[in-house]
Amino acid sequence: MELGQKLKALRFQNRMTLDKLSQKSSVSKSLLSQIERNISVPTVTTLQKIASAFGVPISSLFSENKNSARVSNNRGVSSERVAVVRKGQRKKLIMPWGAWQEMLCPDLRHKIEFFYLHYPVGTKVEEFYTHEGEECGVVLEGKFKGIIGDQTVILAAGDSVYYDSSIPHRWENVGRTEVRAIWAITPPSF
Repeated sequence: MELGQKLKALRFQNRMTLDKLSQKSSVSKSLLSQIERNISVPTVTTLQKIASAFGVPISSLFSENKNSARVSNNRGVSSERVAVVRKGQRKKLIMPWGAWQEMLCPDLRHKIEFFYLHYPVGTKVEEFYTHEGEECGVVLEGKFKGIIGDQTVILAAGDSVYYDSSIPHRWENVGRTEVRAIWAITPPSF
């Protein structure tokens, strides 16, 4: 299901008109309509406002597959504390700016978000993003430029970064190959 369809379904499920959602989210009715019809791609800030109006995390606005396998103990009892996510069964979140993330954790119900990031050549987040928590990431391939507050960092393969997520930040691929990175965020904010 595309983002627009998901938003519309969520709006109907919550028995909201476009007017009411516009009032609750501070996003114009016309922009909401365009997003629902997949005519306009929302910014992260707009997605935050919409998700907040529904009282859900941003990640719930993206398609998810129910595909993680629970590990059973030797008695055949499923354990909520152990989960295996197979390579071909990762949930994929496609971001409006063209990047995508594969979830390495089974879901966002726990204390950490763990992602495999993919930023194609030229992909960049245009606006700054802030949220509660901390982030730590390591670049596996490519050249990743981050602007974190008043600092600019350039990460190459093997470099890692840590920062307080409440500092405004954004990332972009400034290299000639796709950026692939592993990222952890705690507590989950997406």
